[in-house]
Amino acid sequence: MRLVMIENGTGHVAGVQLASGDVAPISVLLGEGAPATVADVIRQGPTLLDTLAKAVLEVKASALVPGKKVRFGAPLGERELVVCAGANYRSHIEEMGDEMPEKAAWFVKNSRSVVGPGTPIRLPAEFPDHVDYEGELCVVIGRPCHAVRAEDAWDYIAGYTLLNDVSARDAFPGLARASTPLEGRWAWTDMLLGKQFPTFGPIGPAVVTADEIPDPGSLRLTTKVNDVTVQDAPVSDLAVAIPELIEQFSRYFPFEPGDVISTGTPAGVGAGMRPPVYLRSGDVVTVAVDEIGELTNSVHSGE
Repeated sequence: MRLVMIENGTGHVAGVQLASGDVAPISVLLGEGAPATVADVIRQGPTLLDTLAKAVLEVKASALVPGKKVRFGAPLGERELVVCAGANYRSHIEEMGDEMPEKAAWFVKNSRSVVGPGTPIRLPAEFPDHVDYEGELCVVIGRPCHAVRAEDAWDYIAGYTLLNDVSARDAFPGLARASTPLEGRWAWTDMLLGKQFPTFGPIGPAVVTADEIPDPGSLRLTTKVNDVTVQDAPVSDLAVAIPELIEQFSRYFPFEPGDVISTGTPAGVGAGMRPPVYLRSGDVVTVAVDEIGELTNSVHSGE
């Protein structure tokens, strides 16, 4: 099932996207008291998903929002916790000249940076010159999840979506120049702050439920800039696999339904090119996985 948030004129409402591209609003499928967001749907668990699946089979065509008129929002509809794995594709680790990790690096993506498909990425006025893309597959948590073992981790996944971990790379020269632990620590902090600007967290276009993707390792992720493919890698290239990510992160984070774990980005980021190539106003970035869809955002000046 494809769970989405769509604009309705006054805000966003949750819906189920059909194979045709049309969307059945959940309020139409379930009536009064229906969950307002995809995160609310996930919190109510598998029984509600079964009810939705049956209701979709009976919905009238006149109740659907035509696909051509749909405008998507960020699919969870709330500012949930977004924890990102850093340097977690073997190909990306190699392109950046790093060593393979024993465990995943991580950071929290500011939830106020989250936007949906079609919302412009705004280049920060103070830091416009080194803004980069990072296409990523995300796991959406489906149950309260804390101190979970890797062998049990699949039971906590509600579904999958996509993230563009947009990053201002202005701290990279400082990282390269750092000659003391203190300099390195401050440069690393600045690098993480460069990921937190407004609009730097596009997510979407849908949450595809886990039953439709039994083996996420078989997926292939691509990123295009202006229709040129810059990233193309199998999810099986993860250095730390999804169950181990959930085990490592849930040791500390008490995840709730609707929270997101982003699994890292493959080779092909702008900073890894020789010479580096960064985003400019007018560019269009598309992160895609066939089974999930395309997350497309244009790039605009922040002025």
